[in-house]
Amino acid sequence: MRDFVEYLRAYRAYVSANLGWGKALRFALVWLAGMFAPLASKTLLELPNWVAVTWMIVWAFLGYIFAPYGMWKHHRAQSQPDRK
Repeated sequence: MRDFVEYLRAYRAYVSANLGWGKALRFALVWLAGMFAPLASKTLLELPNWVAVTWMIVWAFLGYIFAPYGMWKHHRAQSQPDRK
């Protein structure tokens, strides 16, 4: 649990220093909109259930993969000396 709290502190510091809370909130809203896009499209179109389920699984997987990328990139840039 201590590691999770440390992760949240690092994430808060990263967002405050690099993205800003407005941009982070926009990213979160885009992610949520993408997650529920099949539900909204099913009200307008006739989609098979497997399409909606596949979309949600892939969207969640991509979010899981790319969410920590920004923090990793920032940490990597800080830990490596400048190569010029």
